[in-house]
Amino acid sequence: MEIFVLRHGDANSDSKKIIDDSKRVLTDAGIKEVDGVSRFFGEFDIKLDHIFSSPLKRAKQTSEIILKNQKKAKLTELMELKPEGIQDEVCKKITKQNASTVLIVGHNPLLTDIINYVCSQKQIACNLSLKTGGLAKIKTISVDPLKGQLEWLLTPKMIRKVSK
Repeated sequence: MEIFVLRHGDANSDSKKIIDDSKRVLTDAGIKEVDGVSRFFGEFDIKLDHIFSSPLKRAKQTSEIILKNQKKAKLTELMELKPEGIQDEVCKKITKQNASTVLIVGHNPLLTDIINYVCSQKQIACNLSLKTGGLAKIKTISVDPLKGQLEWLLTPKMIRKVSK
């Protein structure tokens, strides 16, 4: 199984206008970031089987942008992908789907926790940062328990440089 981990694009952070964090939406820059990721998937012929998304608005927007160019992918909202989610619960849900190529869309610190949980040896955490619009790829070694190797982690700037 290949697992791609995508942090939602840049979102509105004007605390005077936003009362409920779950309703924050992508900024124009955030939409461009996610469009870049979608093009990246197309250029490198990455075909997703399943997209798992946080139910929060900015993550749903991110997932929907990716889904436009992933005609065969199934989209599932997971309550476990809220920012306060637990990585072990997310991993169990994902492995139950029996998909070969999946995308997880959500928030930090949970996404970084998932990468650490799946890729760390002997509970030693990696020191990494997944920026908004950032994308990581994990190649799984085992499914039960879910373990893998981090193949790469890209910032939005890196994605723009390698995409046309």
